Amino acid sequence: MSRGAMALVAAHLIGAAQASSHMDAPLITRDPAANTTDVYAFVQNENGTKSLVTALGVYPHEEPGIGPNKYNFDDNVLYQVHVATGNDVAAGRATLSYEFKFNTTFRNQNTILQSYLGVINFAFAGQRDDGFYGDINAIFDLLQLRSPGKDSQGGFNIHLMALVIPVSELGGDQQMVGVYATTSRRQIQILRDETNCALRREGPALSGRWVQVARQGNPLFNEGLVAIADKDRYSRTSPESDNELFREYAMTPELAHLINVIIFNGQLPDVETGRTDIAGIFIPDLIKVDLSTDPCRLAGNGTQQGPNPDDPGFSRLGIFGGDTLISQIQPGFGNGVIPGGWPNGRRFGDDVVDIAVTALISNLRVNPPIIRGPAGDNVDFNDVAYNKVFPYESTPQNGRNHSHP
Repeated sequence: MSRGAMALVAAHLIGAAQASSHMDAPLITRDPAANTTDVYAFVQNENGTKSLVTALGVYPHEEPGIGPNKYNFDDNVLYQVHVATGNDVAAGRATLSYEFKFNTTFRNQNTILQSYLGVINFAFAGQRDDGFYGDINAIFDLLQLRSPGKDSQGGFNIHLMALVIPVSELGGDQQMVGVYATTSRRQIQILRDETNCALRREGPALSGRWVQVARQGNPLFNEGLVAIADKDRYSRTSPESDNELFREYAMTPELAHLINVIIFNGQLPDVETGRTDIAGIFIPDLIKVDLSTDPCRLAGNGTQQGPNPDDPGFSRLGIFGGDTLISQIQPGFGNGVIPGGWPNGRRFGDDVVDIAVTALISNLRVNPPIIRGPAGDNVDFNDVAYNKVFPYESTPQNGRNHSHP
């Protein structure tokens, strides 16, 4: 199949899918500070210690040039990165949960100079460039791709929380773990003030239980596979219920049916039903990471030349581009060969749109698998180079000097 035909497949697929534009479900679009964008999880060697690197992005489409105020993490949102180990992976149950809570203060409120807050020492938490790339505008607005494509997230920032977890804290590296993230808000209480017989609103930072408003695991699942009727339900539930509530969306993906009917005139019936391969990725919706491999290859500037090149052997297409790792605990596709990136973890730079499209139009249930593609949206790298040291995500866009595609 020609690259032009594959691009056409991608256009129709992603147009129907509502790909990862960071607007996963209707209700969460009204709450940007709690709106999850992407979750990352991959194996690296940090200061001589084999570690699982995790990261959660929130607050999509931050305009770098705003002022005089700026974007912040929300003090009334609980940000959590969850890790499942052992039997909890198949059950979709968090074994460990890492919490990020914020308390915004100003050293001096009698000035307009609020941007510099001093040095903040975390596990990294702060603003970064949006490292997701794809020609979402062309798909949503024109229902056709451009050549070359334009990165619709280009020029925008997000807020990122990143955490390095030594694998020794997780029980060692001879295992598969699962990673997902959630955001929750305080439930606001309305109380009666007996002094003046008036109702008063008790601030969410003072009382009320946490109520989950969003979650994120693998890219594209809620955006691309779950029907509108269940998108908000997905945001409020946990992966423990995925097998019961959402499995059919992966087993019989509507998108695969649309591709077959619209693009291939019904010539690919093998992609429409019984997609145990797709369910294996998305159900439960945890990013599965094989900890037994060597550290993964990292993206740099999108090429293997010039300053800050990609690691040798890195491919944005992961296994579809020949970028593989060797597992010590699973057979993989033979001799332990498994993907070097998503869906084995997710790295900064993984072209999740192209990988997902290629997987959906292929048949990974047979041996050898039938690979159709790779398919593409003509956007093959981020607009800003990634870092190859913690926190890995690209440096934030400069508010004084930036542009959008």
